[in-house]
Amino acid sequence: MAWSLWRLKEVKLAQNASRLEEIIMKFRQILPPTCATAQAIDQREPWEQIALKAIDDGYIEFADEFNTFMETCLRRGS
Repeated sequence: MAWSLWRLKEVKLAQNASRLEEIIMKFRQILPPTCATAQAIDQREPWEQIALKAIDDGYIEFADEFNTFMETCLRRGS
């Protein structure tokens, strides 16, 4: 039973990572190519680094806002 719970958590984490990557790639499409955030995405930097560049570029104030910010942008762009 413990094994199946661990496996379920592992699958859920993989799904979340896949969803985050999908959101980041869609977000990238709306960024100017010269901004640091776009370049970090293009270089496949870790999402934490992408979030820090998004702060520097003025898209967000805190790294923990990154996911919410991207989802909001994508909803508005759809």
